[in-house]
Amino acid sequence: MSGAPRFTVFTPTYNRAQTIHRIYDSLRAQTLRDFEWLVVDDGSTDATSDLITNWARTASFLIRYVKQEHSGKHIAHNLALREAQGQLFVPLDSDDGCVSQALERLAHHWNEIPAVQRPLYSGIVSLCCNQFGTLVGDRFPAGTFDGDLREMIYVHRVGGEKWFIASTDVLRRHPFPEIRNTQFIPELRVWIEIGKIYKMRFVNEVLRIYYVDDEATGIVLSKRKSISENSPGRLHYYVWLLNSDLSFFFYSPMPFLKAAIMLPIVAQASRQTLMGALAPLKTWWAKALVSLMLPVSLLAKVLFSPSFIYAVDKIRAHARARK
Repeated sequence: MSGAPRFTVFTPTYNRAQTIHRIYDSLRAQTLRDFEWLVVDDGSTDATSDLITNWARTASFLIRYVKQEHSGKHIAHNLALREAQGQLFVPLDSDDGCVSQALERLAHHWNEIPAVQRPLYSGIVSLCCNQFGTLVGDRFPAGTFDGDLREMIYVHRVGGEKWFIASTDVLRRHPFPEIRNTQFIPELRVWIEIGKIYKMRFVNEVLRIYYVDDEATGIVLSKRKSISENSPGRLHYYVWLLNSDLSFFFYSPMPFLKAAIMLPIVAQASRQTLMGALAPLKTWWAKALVSLMLPVSLLAKVLFSPSFIYAVDKIRAHARARK
């Protein structure tokens, strides 16, 4: 890609005019300037388009804005990969930010991988903090750690928010499945598949800012959602996880127990029968695990029902009011 920027910073957005300025402000402050900002608008009806258009007129870096019908983040991700001009792809959500040295440090860590070995790597994974500077998620086992993402998750049990950046070419070979009638597929669906083929460099350096709920200031950035929302995407993910990684069960059972418990719930929300949901599972072990967890699934369905959640939230609100 002759003359291509070093980075494509990709932001999927949907009605986030109130928060997307965080990324714009972060990019204006970057110490490395060799990047483009690619915004894929998933059908916003707020002032997002006007904001991006005005910023594009005055910014000292290239801003490209693409709008699609409201189809979901996974569809926006695939569209961005077709549009991206950068050699490295940097996803950054529309309610996030990053430190001013983020792109410079990502370039440094990528360049530290010897050129002859670089084709064996997909990219860099770094740490996140919240807007108050507190680390979000676990640290990696060493300061700089090269390895398999599945081992990092299941064997070392490193969890929590992270920041994944990767070669644009590698990501193009591993797009999200374009499932309709859902706005979301867990991102590990792509990153774990890539991790089966490529190494990743894990660095214990905080580069992304992950904003969390701030009740003290009245800012609430996330809301509890009905478990039925985006159920086709969740169903796809749980089936894929049980087919893909169940060999890691004895290292880290909880992700697979959760998948087995939730699979019947999201299957019903997706208007599928239990037998229909079990059919794509490839092993008797996966099917047996889901069957064994059915009593827990029934209990979880009650606990996650909108009426139960509403009742719990009312009790909590009443308790806070009494304080």
